[in-house]
Amino acid sequence: MKTKGILDTIGHTPLIKVDQLARGVKANLFVKPEYLNPSGSIKDRIALKMIEQAEERGWLKPGYTILESSTGNTGIALSFVGCLKGYRVVIYETTPGKIGEEKRKIMKGYGAEVRSLPPEDLAKMKEKSVAGAEVEKPGRQMCLNLEKAHSDHWWARQFSNPANVQAQQDTGTEILEQTGGKVDIFIASIGTGGTLAGVAEVLKRENPRVRVVGVQPASSQKKIVPGQPYPRSEVDGGIIAEMVQVPNLVDEVVMVGDSEAVNMTHRLRKEGFFAGVSSGANVLVALREAGKYEGANIVTVLCDSADRYFTEEHYVT
Repeated sequence: MKTKGILDTIGHTPLIKVDQLARGVKANLFVKPEYLNPSGSIKDRIALKMIEQAEERGWLKPGYTILESSTGNTGIALSFVGCLKGYRVVIYETTPGKIGEEKRKIMKGYGAEVRSLPPEDLAKMKEKSVAGAEVEKPGRQMCLNLEKAHSDHWWARQFSNPANVQAQQDTGTEILEQTGGKVDIFIASIGTGGTLAGVAEVLKRENPRVRVVGVQPASSQKKIVPGQPYPRSEVDGGIIAEMVQVPNLVDEVVMVGDSEAVNMTHRLRKEGFFAGVSSGANVLVALREAGKYEGANIVTVLCDSADRYFTEEHYVT
């Protein structure tokens, strides 16, 4: 396949049937290895969409600085796309000791400036969950302050940017095309909520009976419950707050512990999938669903690669 440039290779990941892990269950389990995107994760999709939409609307111009608070993958994706487009990128690292030195080095490798939060903010977060929707808030506040203070700074706002969901609607369209429209269950971890919301909207538009299951780290302090209000502000809520209020968009949200997600990640390697920890959580829940719904076609995503978790293996969204 010939392309004009590497950004054209974002998306269009294959859909692969899982065999060994699904042996013994009477359902079909398919995964999309999103780590095949050029910077190594599903977040390439949203980084490109957010940046190009901001450019089209005049919010992001040559010479500007891109800001974001990230547990890793969005920071890498923005660093990658920003590097190719010539922007300065500043990423606030929200979980020191949790995201691993690998992600930090990749961001810096693309030329991004990686900043840690002030010690007082880190102290407040010491006992908090490693769910991205929660731990990114202090970093988001830093981004908001900088954007207000500098007219040439643009904060991507991954947690509330509609372009995030729009990018994942493309993922949903790919899934429909690859399955011939025969999808019964879709499963995805919830960080910003963009993947779950975007894919769910497309699948349920095609077939309202598709079951959609979200996955959260068991350490999350805020359990996401479909139909129940979720806090929102300039630095919180966003996509998740909107998603849970859409009737029948998400059918259930389940919690997965750190160790069981890591264990499933290791099992995935025996089938050739060198995927990250949230991928393990997704597949774990997919296999549980497979045990309950005979004959179902179940689809999930492998969000990123295991090469980002050599130093620290945690279920981080």
